[in-house]
Amino acid sequence: MSNQDRYLYLYDLPKENTSSNKIAMIIKEKTGGHVLEVRPQIRRDLNKPFCTAIVSISDNDAFQKACKEMKYFKYEECWCRALPFDNLLQGSNQQKLIDHNVFIAKIPKDDEHNAQWLDNYCSKFGDIKSIKISLGSDHTSRGYGFVCFQEP
Repeated sequence: MSNQDRYLYLYDLPKENTSSNKIAMIIKEKTGGHVLEVRPQIRRDLNKPFCTAIVSISDNDAFQKACKEMKYFKYEECWCRALPFDNLLQGSNQQKLIDHNVFIAKIPKDDEHNAQWLDNYCSKFGDIKSIKISLGSDHTSRGYGFVCFQEP
């Protein structure tokens, strides 16, 4: 795996109090401090209620551990998620998204029914690439989401 393949994307980060230093500290904590160089790039879009970040992790073992430990994580008391970069999940790849995505409605809106809960529930139907529960600007669930499976 080349260094280009070791990009971790972080989603649903609250705009308030999100900084590169805090993200780097979380990644170092989740990987057991094995990451020596972490340079998160925070992306803020004025039209969206959350921000995202991208992190290149040079050590393969630390990258794998970060992918596992940060798939769903709490940051500033908000549920966030992290996924390894996958060009096939880009919005420009509409057919892949249509073939692999399932819309899930009526997800309970309490904190216990988060993406980790949905992952556990849906994994009996196949390997999951990503899960997104739609969130309001106050970081609460809107009661629906999407599951992207590895296979159609």
